[in-house]
Formats: sequence, C-alpha cells, structure tokens
Amino acid sequence: MFGSEDRRSQILEAATKLFGEKGFHHTTVEEIAVLAGVGKGTVYEYFPSKKDVLRDLLVMAIEYYFNLFPLEEEGKLNLREKIENMTQLHFQFFLKHSDIARIFLFEHRQITEGLDSIMMEREQKRIDYVAGLLDEGIRQGEIRIVDCQLAAKVISGALWNMGMDLIISTSSVNDEELVNGVVDILWRGLKS
Repeated sequence: MFGSEDRRSQILEAATKLFGEKGFHHTTVEEIAVLAGVGKGTVYEYFPSKKDVLRDLLVMAIEYYFNLFPLEEEGKLNLREKIENMTQLHFQFFLKHSDIARIFLFEHRQITEGLDSIMMEREQKRIDYVAGLLDEGIRQGEIRIVDCQLAAKVISGALWNMGMDLIISTSSVNDEELVNGVVDILWRGLKS
C-alpha cells in the first residue's frame, strides 16, 4: 500500500505495524524510528508529532480503501455480482491490511480534527455509489423497490461490522464462505 521506499513511507509503514500491534498509546516515536531504520529526529522532520503520523496514516488508508470503489468492470455484471465483488474487495482489504484496518477501526478516535469529515465524505460517496447500483437494479427488475439510500447504508454497516469481526476474530475464516454468506443474506433482503 505504501509503494515507495522513501523515508516518509518507511516511517508510515513502521507506524502501521506498531499501531496495529500495540495501539497508538503504547507505541513510541522511538520505536517507530527504530523499525523504520531512521533516527528519532528524522521522524520529527516529517511529522511534528505522533498524532500527525497517525493522522497522515489514516488519511492515506481512507483514500486507499475508498479508491477500491467503484468497480471498473461493473458494466458487464448483474447487481448480485456487483454486490459480491464489492463485498469481496471490502473483506480482502481487511484481511490483506489487517494492521491498517485495526488502526482504522480502533485508533482513529485519537484524532478527530478533520478526519471525521474526510471519512464521512468518502463513506457518503460509497453509499451514493451503492444506492446508484440498487436504483439501477430496481429499474432492471433485479430487486424489489426499496429506499436505495437506506439500503446502501444497511449494506455499508453490515460490511464494516463484518470487517471488524474479521480482524478481531481468533478463529480462521474462509473468506469465500463469508462473502457468499453475507451476499446471500443481503440479496435475499433485496430480491423481488
């Protein structure tokens, strides 16, 4: 996700690992520096405080996550396949980037200046995207008439909740079975 070997990226990558494992309050700037292979002063050259490291990390994670949507190949798929792909992308993010997902879910409350509005704006865009898919599904006769905004919020809430369950669960998860189970429940609620 970081994709670069510059010092700033090394610092963010180290912070991701440590915040994900130990939490924000139990991680020191010195630990971040050691893991990043830089001096403590170098961390402060890029970030005035540990909160700034967390903020930049979360902004980057928000952008990365929400850029997964919309799906480029969606024109060729029916609504159920679109929901399935969206659900799969969501869970893949949580499984592949579990440290970031943990930070995203549990540590973002450490800093709220501007972050909540960024998160809500991106989430509303995704809700609007899903509502558009549902509206098209209604017009195509794939699903019954529903309040598309409300249904999109229910879908989003279900995905976030299941994603959280994925990263805190101690049992192994078959992500294909999880995706199929979630999509089946959602689809049965929407189907005409």
